[in-house]
Amino acid sequence: MIMNYTATFWVALTAGLFVQVAASHAQVSQVPTNGSGVMAQENINSIARGGQGYTIDTRYQGLVGSPYAIARWLPAVVTTDHDVKLQPVLLKYDVVQQLLYARQPARTDSMLLNENRVKSFVLTDATGAVPERRFRRFAEAPEPAQGREFVEVLHEGKYTVLKQYQKKIERADYKGAYSQDKRYDELVTKETYYLLQPDGKVVPINKLTLKALQNAAPELAAKLKSEADRNKSMGKSEADLMTLMRVVDPAS
Repeated sequence: MIMNYTATFWVALTAGLFVQVAASHAQVSQVPTNGSGVMAQENINSIARGGQGYTIDTRYQGLVGSPYAIARWLPAVVTTDHDVKLQPVLLKYDVVQQLLYARQPARTDSMLLNENRVKSFVLTDATGAVPERRFRRFAEAPEPAQGREFVEVLHEGKYTVLKQYQKKIERADYKGAYSQDKRYDELVTKETYYLLQPDGKVVPINKLTLKALQNAAPELAAKLKSEADRNKSMGKSEADLMTLMRVVDPAS
């Protein structure tokens, strides 16, 4: 759980540096976060001047589901907009508000990163099917508004497969004769895949299947089918399909 910032505030200020500001003397009020890394910086500046600080609110309290792409704290290496790698931290990616939270392994309080300064991050997931999970900006997004989002890079060769995480809040609906009798608010996850072709074209894939990959990459269609037929034991999971992609489209 993300702790309220009542005594210590953290923010990534410059390449490779995390600055800790003691704020026990500062007055603290509760305000909603809005996804702005600028706000995080202003928060620190305000407290450093002896002014009023802000806490992270509890807007997700009581909701079913997680706002994070991956609910667990995972070790991460963060690369800044100047291609400088920050010291390893534990990281969570809040998909709902496009926020990055981090904490040091030895601590329980967390920091809100200035996500405007983050270019990419790599998560180490020792218990997952993929030991390293790489996220970067969605620079090729078909909609400009999505360009600031982080997407997971599932495969990268001549073709690139990206995974976009989206979450929305579905409100309880139990009042009225035609209600769904849903008695809780819930965070619902939607995952969209994109295939970047060598010519730069972006092809959305709403449901990741072998057929969808073949349609998105016609030049690989025959090779994908041949490899899938050869490996009859290969399932239809995301990991299996990316294994096929690595065989037919190896990294250069």
